[in-house]
Amino acid sequence: MDLSKSAHLDALDGWEDRDFGLRLGELETHLGSDLIRVVRPDRESDPFIRALDIYDARSGSTGGEGVLLSVVSADAMRPDEFRRALDDAHESGCAGVVVKVEEGSEAAASAIRDILERGLAAVVLAAYVSWREFDALLTRVLGEHAQTLDLAPSTGDKLFALANTVARVYGGSVAIEDHQRGILAHSSVQGQAIDDLRTTGILFRRAGDAPVNERRYRDVLAADGIVRFDRHDPYLPRAAIAIRAGSIPLGTIWALDPDGDRPSEHPLSHEKAQVLTTAATLAADTLLESWRQGSRHGSRREAAFKRMLISANRPGDRELLDPTADEIGIIVLAAVPRGTGAAVRLSEIRSVLARYLAMYVPDMVIIIDGHEIVAWCPATRVETVQEWMTSALSELSEDTLRGLSIGLSDPHPIGHRLMYAVDEAREVAAAVDRANSVVGTVAMVRPQLFISACRRQLDLDDRLVLPEVRELVDRGEESRHLLDTLECWMEESGNVGRTARRLRVHEQTVRYRMRKLRTLLPITDHGPDTLLTVWAQLRALRWE
Repeated sequence: MDLSKSAHLDALDGWEDRDFGLRLGELETHLGSDLIRVVRPDRESDPFIRALDIYDARSGSTGGEGVLLSVVSADAMRPDEFRRALDDAHESGCAGVVVKVEEGSEAAASAIRDILERGLAAVVLAAYVSWREFDALLTRVLGEHAQTLDLAPSTGDKLFALANTVARVYGGSVAIEDHQRGILAHSSVQGQAIDDLRTTGILFRRAGDAPVNERRYRDVLAADGIVRFDRHDPYLPRAAIAIRAGSIPLGTIWALDPDGDRPSEHPLSHEKAQVLTTAATLAADTLLESWRQGSRHGSRREAAFKRMLISANRPGDRELLDPTADEIGIIVLAAVPRGTGAAVRLSEIRSVLARYLAMYVPDMVIIIDGHEIVAWCPATRVETVQEWMTSALSELSEDTLRGLSIGLSDPHPIGHRLMYAVDEAREVAAAVDRANSVVGTVAMVRPQLFISACRRQLDLDDRLVLPEVRELVDRGEESRHLLDTLECWMEESGNVGRTARRLRVHEQTVRYRMRKLRTLLPITDHGPDTLLTVWAQLRALRWE
């Protein structure tokens, strides 16, 4: 290796050890404590998680740095087998071990103790979550932290310099591509070999979609290391490697290798293998760091949004969420029933809604708050947002949609009406008729909102409740038939025949009950205002 090549390789040293991924504590926060429980060997330890692997005693290779190792059948393994798996995890530098054991049992305590003794974090997976679901959730959480493919201004310079470094070693043109085959950077070293395929790709900033390319990309993304391709006239030989963050593919690096004919007969030199492997690690780190820079602003806005929801604002929070202080927006609130699997459903629903809303309103903010998903959507047309939400929900399964209700507030200046808009969306979600629509708007449930407002007012000021109404409602089951009859009679505008048919009783029964009600309530000769008051108070006090 000449001096210039050595210098470039030295510049790459140390980059491969830089951290990326999610802290284990952040992972627990994202997935929820009802899905995973994390026990660390040391309070201060909070390792980065990059990928999930499954323990296989026969493979001879287990886990690695930043890996959570899943010991799938921990509760069925012999103690010595389980301890051997933990020893392998420790030796390979795993961050932690995931097990599914019965919480509170002696077996669970013993397993956690064995894991912690080896300096590993113990992650206990809830019984109701399958390993496949856990793998999908972990991959999604890691991926969600790469919110955009727009690179920071300086990122291109770094990637172009990296491409030049590799090109000086290979002697041919180098392209760094994203996961959609867009060319992010290419080398410009004087005298480098180049062919028409690479020239076309650089001109159009995208690799071609020819069938031979499809096969080659599949091979590269499926491989663990470098893949080499022989000369395909008139195109030069190539060496390629995937850029990954854990198990998530971020892109690829392609190096033209003029001396790479007949790969099976001529192994790749150590120098070329080292520079390309190290470049892939550096490119992954550069891309992730750039995406973090882009997402930090989003993370700060999410944190500000959460604080504003609990009235714990810090200086600048309102300006961070709404710089103009008068931007019109709609609050979207999705209520997920509590119970088994709620954390999984929350994560899945949030991911789908975020993806759909971000296509139309890039400035939106979406968070999980308890068992609710709350989004601020800068938009002025409720009907349009309702259409987006309905389209997004079509991606979810019936099991995920079970019991879900979504409320949309009317448009409000969020800067000073945020809490009002959130309460409005929450009331709409509670009042929406799930049989007709999962996504409700104020216009759809206005009568229910009126009754709800009456009920809140009555709770605040009990003096407003008519004593006769209070006494009758407090009798409970004893007066249920009378009150059902009164409400139905009012809904049918006093028509005894229709009331009887709806209640499935004789008309004389309706007349008898009404005579009795007239002795208990002020509904005769008291005017329409009193009748309206009786009706509203009965609906408010009996509404569930």
